[in-house]
Amino acid sequence: TLKEVAIPSSVTALGDCAFCRCINLAKVQFDEGLEIIGENTFNDCKTLQQVTLPSSVTKVGAGAFWGCINLATVKLNVGLKIIGGYVFHGCTALQEVTIPTSVTKLGGRAFLRCTNLASVQFGEGIEIIGEGAFNECTALRSVIVPSSVAELGYGAFSDCTNLTQVILLCGERLLNQGFLDRGLLNGERALNKKELNELIGIDAFPRCPLTTLKISIPRALCNHMERSFGYNTVGYNTVEDIDDMTAESLHQVLRLIAFHELKESSILVELAMWKSSLVEDRARADCRTSVPDPAKSLIMDYCGFTGFLEPAIEGA
Repeated sequence: TLKEVAIPSSVTALGDCAFCRCINLAKVQFDEGLEIIGENTFNDCKTLQQVTLPSSVTKVGAGAFWGCINLATVKLNVGLKIIGGYVFHGCTALQEVTIPTSVTKLGGRAFLRCTNLASVQFGEGIEIIGEGAFNECTALRSVIVPSSVAELGYGAFSDCTNLTQVILLCGERLLNQGFLDRGLLNGERALNKKELNELIGIDAFPRCPLTTLKISIPRALCNHMERSFGYNTVGYNTVEDIDDMTAESLHQVLRLIAFHELKESSILVELAMWKSSLVEDRARADCRTSVPDPAKSLIMDYCGFTGFLEPAIEGA
């Protein structure tokens, strides 16, 4: 009964189903030199608990670790380019995964029914997230989609029944498609699925209880900023709990600021807008405005800040 195996550096590829259904295989050691892991290579290896892929591996074939129900730790190194479909299907012990920056494609249903997967971190570089890639990952609560993503497959996050927040860092691309011009809330203040389908991908988030969708637009131009304060988007994106009058006032002020010029700042202490006009009949010569907390978050997101202190924005 096979309990452990070491793959020597002379092996460049593991064939399809090479170790499938080795139910007592608890340990696998890979040496640098391995390039391809074939389809279903470790399928149904129910005792396997940990996998570390060397940086020489460029492709993991479909279903490679399908049904490894005790696989709790997976380390994917830079060098990996393609993760095939169903690779970690049913790996119910897996709680977190980091997709390295070298990966450009995540295959369909790659993490299907990883019911304890609570954290997914994507590296900038991934371009395609396949159909149903995270289908039924019921422990997933928040997802950040990097700016490199060009395609979200059908049902990429379908039936993630605890997924409430999605942050799209590919906002610049979405902005070019008129994202902020759309009516993204329906009459009941829920996400407008039809509009999202057209802009993000067909049914990318079906049956997910989304309450927050944040759009980050790096180096946003000031003439784009005013779109985010339209009446049809109040209470949406990163602006939450702001009434129409507040939104209108902020709209008048924030549209004048070239936020991309602040991008290199690491600390924003105060936002002062001298000789600004909050509304047409209330001009001030010395204007320091009180900005609600959700709008502070929006400013940070749109400026692309990665590390900052809580801004001290005082009202005059």
